[in-house]
Amino acid sequence: MNLKNNEMPDLMKRLLDISRWRKNPLDYFTERLGIRRETIDWMLIPEYGNHEWDGTPNPLMSICQSLVDNKWTAVESATSVGKTFLGACIVLWFLECFENALVVTTAPKEKQLQLHIWKEIGKLYNRFCIGTLTKLQIRMVEGRDEWIAIGFVAGIRAEEESATKAQGFHAEHMLIIFEETPGVPQPIMEAFQNTAQAPHNLLLAFGNPDHQLDTLHKFAGLKNVNAIRISALDHPNVVLKSASFIPGAVSEEGINRALTRYMHRSNPMYMSRIRGISPEQSVDALIRLEWCSNSALQWMDMCGFKDEPEPKHLTGMQALGIDVANSETGDEAAIAYGKGNILLTLESFACPDANQLGHKISVKMNEQHIAQEFVGVDGVGVGAGTVNALKEDKKNVVNLLSGSAAIVVPDMVEQFGNLRAQMWWQMRIDLAHGLVILPKDDELFADLITPTWFVRSGKIYIEEKEEIKKRLGRSPNKGDAVVYWNWVRSRRVTSAAVAGAKSKDTEKKNGNGQNEKQSAFKYNFSSGRRPTTI
Repeated sequence: MNLKNNEMPDLMKRLLDISRWRKNPLDYFTERLGIRRETIDWMLIPEYGNHEWDGTPNPLMSICQSLVDNKWTAVESATSVGKTFLGACIVLWFLECFENALVVTTAPKEKQLQLHIWKEIGKLYNRFCIGTLTKLQIRMVEGRDEWIAIGFVAGIRAEEESATKAQGFHAEHMLIIFEETPGVPQPIMEAFQNTAQAPHNLLLAFGNPDHQLDTLHKFAGLKNVNAIRISALDHPNVVLKSASFIPGAVSEEGINRALTRYMHRSNPMYMSRIRGISPEQSVDALIRLEWCSNSALQWMDMCGFKDEPEPKHLTGMQALGIDVANSETGDEAAIAYGKGNILLTLESFACPDANQLGHKISVKMNEQHIAQEFVGVDGVGVGAGTVNALKEDKKNVVNLLSGSAAIVVPDMVEQFGNLRAQMWWQMRIDLAHGLVILPKDDELFADLITPTWFVRSGKIYIEEKEEIKKRLGRSPNKGDAVVYWNWVRSRRVTSAAVAGAKSKDTEKKNGNGQNEKQSAFKYNFSSGRRPTTI
């Protein structure tokens, strides 16, 4: 490289700056991006001299130091405390300070990337002014992909395909930043962990914690991960009692409004959104984590020294619950199998053909002598193909039409908006009373504790499945299958219902103007009456 004499000092200065910035991101933020030092290093503010930290002391600086120390980092955070802005600064720092660096920012949806970290990157780019900024991408050298920052959508619907793509990222200097981490599917988190094998490959996960089984909290619990918590109670706007110190960030007034809304400081939403503490479950969760944990303890007690409960405990009828899928790369299907009130196996798998799934279930029923009235199938949408395939094999299983009217059950005083709400409510009751025994399965437990419930016009409803998928980061297929199994294991419809007789069915028009059967059958208890309320 031929350089003029007057270019040599500039080049030397830049090399020295970069060497210094690598060890001190705050210097980079202030000198290159014009950031006020005290907005990142809160300890520079005199009022912090006697401050008692609620979360990690000086958290933004702790995050920067963790990356300098070459550590994977998990950040469970309150809302509006500056984590997204810091993430944008870190993207530019890493990209400029490490030649041929690869920075990947990922979130469950493209819109989340555009509205959060890449929006902040766009605001800072006028000061950065290196390379070319396009949609979700900064290319440092025109025409080359070796030195680049990109946005990567951790898709919910095609998480297997996304996980495969995630494994394709490799570079000597690589930084992966996860936004909205609780919504990032676990396979994608694991794919990035597996691909980040070089000495200077870093993972940085941000998010507002949902519960202790979400993707972020599980990542924070790994031995090789540095866990940091940002509490709104430690933010300069709150400590200084000045909402204008960092405009738009959390304020004392905002925290007081949250306390009024959440009623008390122990409310899981207050713990999560104000203090950055991962709660056991949401305040309006249908099912509590402690119920699932107690159920798993019962399961282990029944196992003794074996891998499954001892035969003496396995009484009652065999039953199956099936959540159907019809995709090679999207949502998975799941089959729950148990005997009596004990769940024995739970498998989740890709299901490209819902009809073939029906025939496979038929074979399983024959091999294990499972009665058709104890097999519940989600017959909505693609599930109709599975139900029809079973009918072809002379298996008239219980077709669980989740959107249909609730079933009349003796002594169940609650009113439900549909059958889906009623089935999930029964799962809640049985877990609360210790009447259903489940093996420890974090994915299953996450499925069960994520849904929320509400009352409308005097009837109980469960959160829509699409909303659950947004927060969970995938379909709750295991949870649905276990709920179906639990519903059919101790009830059976009359032979007329199994045969699909129409004499006791009523029909109504649904929102699309189509006829929709509403079952009026009463269920008979085959293994004793269970509680219908907590």
